[in-house]
Amino acid sequence: MKTSHISTILVVVIIAFVGLLYFYNYRLTQSIKFNAYPVTDEFINSNDSLKDKDTIKILIIDGGGIRGLIPLYVIQFIEQQTGKPIDELFDVFSGVSTGAIIATGLNVTQIPNQEGIPEKIDSRTKTEKVIDIYKNESRYLFSSPWYHKLMSGNGFFSPRFSGERLRNTIEKHYTDEINFTDLKNYIIIPSFNIHTGQLHLFKNRGETVNKLPTDTLYQLVTAAASAETLYPPVDFITTGRDIRHRYYADAAIYANNPTSIILRDIIKEFPGKNYYVLILGSGTSPLATMETNYRNLKSWGKINWLQDLISGVQRSMDDQQLYTLEIASSLSPKGRISYNYLNVEIIDPYVDPFDYKSIDKLKILADRLISENQVEIDQVINNLKQNG
Repeated sequence: MKTSHISTILVVVIIAFVGLLYFYNYRLTQSIKFNAYPVTDEFINSNDSLKDKDTIKILIIDGGGIRGLIPLYVIQFIEQQTGKPIDELFDVFSGVSTGAIIATGLNVTQIPNQEGIPEKIDSRTKTEKVIDIYKNESRYLFSSPWYHKLMSGNGFFSPRFSGERLRNTIEKHYTDEINFTDLKNYIIIPSFNIHTGQLHLFKNRGETVNKLPTDTLYQLVTAAASAETLYPPVDFITTGRDIRHRYYADAAIYANNPTSIILRDIIKEFPGKNYYVLILGSGTSPLATMETNYRNLKSWGKINWLQDLISGVQRSMDDQQLYTLEIASSLSPKGRISYNYLNVEIIDPYVDPFDYKSIDKLKILADRLISENQVEIDQVINNLKQNG
């Protein structure tokens, strides 16, 4: 066969493959769509109970994929030490991405049984049930068929994982019968509004509830957990040309740790109180520079430095929140704003946020967090008992 013929065939094959890539990633990519049903006034619950409290206790959980098991194990430890379920220890719950799943899961009042029928759940077993969900569903959520890995470039051209799997998993455990306004405590879930480029807060109490695109819990949680590059954003289908508050995704790229945003919102809504904030991190990834000697580091270019980009941003987000809390605490009357921050370095063992095969190692990291922060955890326990 002549060289020209081989070249022609090669060009045709390349063009065909590029065309297939384009068709697969831009025409066959799964989407997540829900019909938007704004919440009517009859489903709005007031927040008057918080107005009578001297201290408002806020629990905030960072994003981090399967690493959400780390704060869950810490929560389980706190429950054991206080003798109370977490939904009785805090007044306000918030979290980003995996933190949103945890914050809502700890406040459901009913879950589906084996027949899919919602039944009342004992508060003392909620944390254990959420832990079981992570252990049982992570493989399904964070794995893809070989052909999708190939055609998407392992998430380079289109979402790395299946949006349908995310939707189905959250619906399976929340059902379409549980409403966001049904949750036990005040829940504030950040989600990223694609069109405005701003954070939007899903709230299950107060007048702003009627700004929700829907009251169906699993749909809002899906929107809050649809991490960019991993899952497609959620489209809440509206009538006409109204696209306001329509497209939502995971808020981690905006505020993986939303502490200052949530605290500001609570202070504005309930001024003149004492505020206690517990922030639970889902582990901090090490930087590549930590294990690289200067001899090699001095030659790094864009490709090498890029590997530290996400980890560096996450560290910066956490630090900025702590700086904000320190400033607020120092400027306010003594005891008005207090907080504890608990996190751990994901080193030895290292667990990727989506590495379901290493999920059992997260218990080791959670135990390390508890042992390395024993003094601060004792402060948390005492604070919760006193304010309880």
